[in-house]
Amino acid sequence: MIRRVRLTGTLIVIIAVIVLILGGCSAKQENPNVPVPAVVSSPIAKETDLNQYTIDAVLDTVNKVLSAEQQVVYVNNEDVGLSELYFHIYANAFGKQETAPFLFDDFSRAYNRGFMPGYTEIESIELSKGQNRNTPEYSLQGEGDTILRIKLPEPLKPKDSINILFRYRVIIPPAGDRFGYGDANINMGNWYPVAAVYDNEGWNLDKYYSVGDPFYSDVSDYVINIRAPEEYSIAASGYLSEERAEGGNKSWKFRGSSMRDFAFIAGDSFLIAEGKVGDTVIKSYYYKDHEKRGKEALEIGKRSIEIFNNAFGKYPYHTYSIVETEFPSGMEYPGLVYISSRYYDTAYSVDNLTYTTVHETAHQWWYGVVGNDQIDEAWLDEGFATYSEGVYTEKEYGKGNGDFYYEYLEESAKEDIKSRAYDGVILKPLSGYENWDDYGPAVYTGGAMLLNEIRKQVGDQTFFKIMQTYYDEYSFKIASTEDFLRICEEVSSTEFDELFQEHLSSGK
Repeated sequence: MIRRVRLTGTLIVIIAVIVLILGGCSAKQENPNVPVPAVVSSPIAKETDLNQYTIDAVLDTVNKVLSAEQQVVYVNNEDVGLSELYFHIYANAFGKQETAPFLFDDFSRAYNRGFMPGYTEIESIELSKGQNRNTPEYSLQGEGDTILRIKLPEPLKPKDSINILFRYRVIIPPAGDRFGYGDANINMGNWYPVAAVYDNEGWNLDKYYSVGDPFYSDVSDYVINIRAPEEYSIAASGYLSEERAEGGNKSWKFRGSSMRDFAFIAGDSFLIAEGKVGDTVIKSYYYKDHEKRGKEALEIGKRSIEIFNNAFGKYPYHTYSIVETEFPSGMEYPGLVYISSRYYDTAYSVDNLTYTTVHETAHQWWYGVVGNDQIDEAWLDEGFATYSEGVYTEKEYGKGNGDFYYEYLEESAKEDIKSRAYDGVILKPLSGYENWDDYGPAVYTGGAMLLNEIRKQVGDQTFFKIMQTYYDEYSFKIASTEDFLRICEEVSSTEFDELFQEHLSSGK
């Protein structure tokens, strides 16, 4: 996600000035002075041990309720038996005002229609393994009842799998947020029970923090069937494999392979512009009064995909959708991004739309394909996506503009530390940040500056080889700071322990 403070104030003005001062570079201008190695291709993961989600959902757009039947084939990829399974029920965080995770510390914006709860009503859970079927013991726990614990009748052995059938209703709140409805849209982010990650620290059962993007998940395969009134359009993660009318309603079937999450947006007033980059179909969903910016969003998305394909490695999915919606800034999901409707208004500088779209597109690489623990190591996606804004700038507007961009971020980081906007420590969990005012400068700007220092030390050619190698090696996996450090040192034959310590942990 892009934090609002960076897109509504000084930064956009500076970016606009940079573009004018340094020669008014035309769009589509390539920069021959930035050497980029040949692209490392990362195909869709084909492992047979991915979890599989099949969801049949009916969206009641009048009452704002989604009814679903969800089957999960859960695979134990650990080397120990599992006697219980855990799922995140993120929607339950919206059940009470005290736990509702509204963004940017701005409750009145998120609930400008007044607060009403959103939550998931679980109707039943059934387990099946071979010919055996049973109703397990299960319970909700954690802050806001956002963690579902399922007790298994017997331990699930390593490499073994079990089928879980959920039946539930999702009550959608009137929230201009990742999950909620507005005047012209229904945002369905983090809406279904999703398996918690089991790693070397055990089960990750963090709450839904209001700061940052508190999501941590493995890639899985998805087949999602959605039924809604025929006047609606559905923008979704995954590609549309089937669409049919059903007497006043319409059904859409979406498929997604090796995706870390699955989100969709429903709207009854979308227009759609479409283009293509290589084998990837790119769609821009926008409201009818915003055709100019809707088409500009498509071109920005296309250009971002082109640049990042070349700089980091190939975008692996069939489709990519950029969606105008009621949201304070931008939010990423695999194959789908939210963009604030405000940025489609021509009263705003187009730079708001540009850099929000670029940032969220970069998240397709950093978070979507290369995963990370966004609760404990958020800089690995937000810092990378912020630095990618600079990569876009230098490739689209010239090397001088890119250098100015990085210099601005560097000065911004110094000022934030000097003014004690944050303590200079980047590598800490979400619980260590007081609010967005210290989280943003640390993980976005501070993280990007570490990447810039690495580039200064190793040069352009080696830096982009590091980024491509990292992308290639950790596509569809979970990467850590230690993993990235190892890649940096192996590719460059340079020691970076001291630099990482200085930027991530020292508070300098």
